[in-house]
Amino acid sequence: MEFNLRHNILATLAYYDIFDFPLKAEEIFARLINFKHIITGYRLPVTDYRTLQKELDLLILDRTINRSGNYYFLFGREYLIPLRLKRGEIAKRKWRIAKRAIRWLRFVPYLRAVFASGSLAMNNTDELSDLDVLVVVKHGRIWLARLLITAMLSVLHFRRRGRDKIAPDKICLNHYISDEAMLIPHQSIYNAQTYANLVPILASEMITKNFQKTNVWVLDYVNNWNMGLVETGLNLGVSARILEPFLEISDLDYFLNKISGRYQSRRITDNPVTHQTGGRVIFTDEQLEFHPRSMETQIIKSFNARLIKIGLPQLAVEKDSGLT
Repeated sequence: MEFNLRHNILATLAYYDIFDFPLKAEEIFARLINFKHIITGYRLPVTDYRTLQKELDLLILDRTINRSGNYYFLFGREYLIPLRLKRGEIAKRKWRIAKRAIRWLRFVPYLRAVFASGSLAMNNTDELSDLDVLVVVKHGRIWLARLLITAMLSVLHFRRRGRDKIAPDKICLNHYISDEAMLIPHQSIYNAQTYANLVPILASEMITKNFQKTNVWVLDYVNNWNMGLVETGLNLGVSARILEPFLEISDLDYFLNKISGRYQSRRITDNPVTHQTGGRVIFTDEQLEFHPRSMETQIIKSFNARLIKIGLPQLAVEKDSGLT
């Protein structure tokens, strides 16, 4: 089968249909699925937004997809537009909460960046949604940084706790990476779309570019990856910039990181959730990831089923990133 641009568009609409999320034309262009990861030598047949817009018009003319206002969707799904608009309004409120929390985090030593992730980054939250973030911290101080960040958000009542089944408006600290080891090795369409949608809240341009450069594999799954500008314009606080050198001179940070690492590692190891199947829990000196009950496998199964339903069974070969 020869693949053309309409197949990329249909796959993209099918993927976001899983999240009940109809897309605008510019969002399709920004999130357009690339088949390079499953088709050897594949080159996406689009170079500009105008070409994509023409193809969208043709898909509507032959009744393959539908449009209402600025939103495109698979047939029979127009009722999702009011839902998306409602979730977008909820997301505005949750963004205010997230920014307020991150404003305090900028005073924490060893923090280097915070990116909004998940439904918050997509502006697709409901009332019960928590606030997922990806946190970048200084190399060699990941355990101490996690301890300080957790303490700060706990005191301010912004942190989602591990025992919480639902935690509306709480920051979910489920992923930390170090600024010298930003490679995410777990490749899948789910993770690629997740990282392509990240929104910088507190991050330097250098950190953002290094993250994209290190994880260039994302472009095998997504045609465009523009993380944009920092959402809040926040910078590290003065106290963090002063405290870090002081702790480094005394070597106190090294010992605190070592001690807190031993304690946290023991607690993570002893937690039964760590060892259950269907997710991923990583705890090393370079990366901490806590997704013991990941949606990744189910999302990818749903995506493959939708690809078959819209007549693209050859593309329904997506796999998860190797969950336990």
